[in-house]
Amino acid sequence: MVGLSGLGVVGWRANSQGVFAVGQGPAYAAWDAWDLGSGPQLLVRAAILAANPHNTQPWRFAVSSSAIEVYIDLARNTGAVDPFRREQHIGLGCALENLLIAAQAKGFEPRLTILPTPSDPTLIAHVDLGSGLASSEALYGAIPRRHTSRAPFDTSRAVSQDTLAALDSAVADIAGAQVVWISSDAPKRQVGQLIVEGAQAFAADTQQSSDSFRWSRDNWSDIQRFKDGMTLDCSGVSPLVIALGKILPPESRRQNDESWIQLTRDQYVKTAAAFGVVVAGNATDDVQRIQGGRLYQRLHLLAVTKGLGMQPLNQITERIDREKVLGLPARFEAGISDLLPSNVQPLMTFRIGYPTVEPPPSPRRPAEEVLVK
Repeated sequence: MVGLSGLGVVGWRANSQGVFAVGQGPAYAAWDAWDLGSGPQLLVRAAILAANPHNTQPWRFAVSSSAIEVYIDLARNTGAVDPFRREQHIGLGCALENLLIAAQAKGFEPRLTILPTPSDPTLIAHVDLGSGLASSEALYGAIPRRHTSRAPFDTSRAVSQDTLAALDSAVADIAGAQVVWISSDAPKRQVGQLIVEGAQAFAADTQQSSDSFRWSRDNWSDIQRFKDGMTLDCSGVSPLVIALGKILPPESRRQNDESWIQLTRDQYVKTAAAFGVVVAGNATDDVQRIQGGRLYQRLHLLAVTKGLGMQPLNQITERIDREKVLGLPARFEAGISDLLPSNVQPLMTFRIGYPTVEPPPSPRRPAEEVLVK
C-alpha cells in the first residue's frame, strides 16, 4: 500500500505538473485575449492562434496604423523535419488567413501581397488595411475554437460528399492551392498505410526524430515559460494516460516515438473518416505553400462550424523532403502521387472526422511577444 507520505508526493507531483490545470496559466492566456483591444494589433491576436508545425509558431509581425507585415522567424524551425521550410511557410499561411478573416470581421478591407520584397525572403506578406464594412464573419468566431483533434474520431459517422464539396467550394478562391479528398475505402487504406510507414521511417531516422523531440514539452514549468511546442495534453490519449504521463518520469525519445507510431496506426489513421491532401502545382514554391496554409486554415475553421475536427498528418511530405536531402529513392513521393491528379504535388496531408472528445488548446506566445520592435 502507498503510505500517506507517498500519496503526498504523488499529489505534489500532479499539482506541479499541471494535472489539474489543463489549458490554464500564462501559456494559454492568448486564447482568452484573442478579441481584446482594438486596431491592427487585435488582428495579430487572432493570427497567432493559427495551426502551425510542431507548435513552433514561426512568425513575427510588424504593425502600423494602416498595415501589418508578416515575417518568418527562421530560428523557430524543426531542422531535418522541415529541411526546405515547407511546413514553416504553410504555418505562416495559416496565420495569414486568420489575420485576413479578423481584418474583415473588424471593418478593414485587407489587401494582401505575398513575398512583396524579393531581396528580403524573411518578409512573407504585406497586408494593407483599408477601410471597409465589418462583416459578421462566422469563421472569425471559430478562431478560438479551432484546435487540432488527435483523439479518436467517431467511426460511426461518415463525412458526407456534400459536406466535403461544401468545404472544397469555400476555398476555391485561394489561387495556387487546392484540396484533394480521399474518402473511399481502398484509397483511404493506401494513404493510411503511407502515413504509418512514414511515421516508422521518421522514428528510425535519428536526426528527424531528435529534431522533432526537441519541441516536446513535458515539464509544466517549461510549457508556461516557452509557451510553445507539443504537449501531452494535446496528444489525443485518454485523461488517465495524460495524468500518469505527467506524474511519472518523462518518456525517452525512443518511447515517445513508439507511442506516436502506435497512436498513428491505431487511432489517427484507423478512425479517420476521410483524408485531405492540400496540393499545389509546385510544392517547392513558397507562394503556393503560403496559399496552401491559408487554404488549410480556412478549411479547419469551417470544419469547426460544422462540428468536425481535423489533424495534420505530415509524415508523407516530411519523408518526401528527407528522401531528397539524403538522396534516397522517392518512395513516399511515388506512393502519394498514385492517388493525386498528375498536374499537382502534395503540400500536406490531414485527416477529418467527427470528434469524440473536445480538443484542448495548445500553448501560445501572446501577441506582445511576437511583435517586431
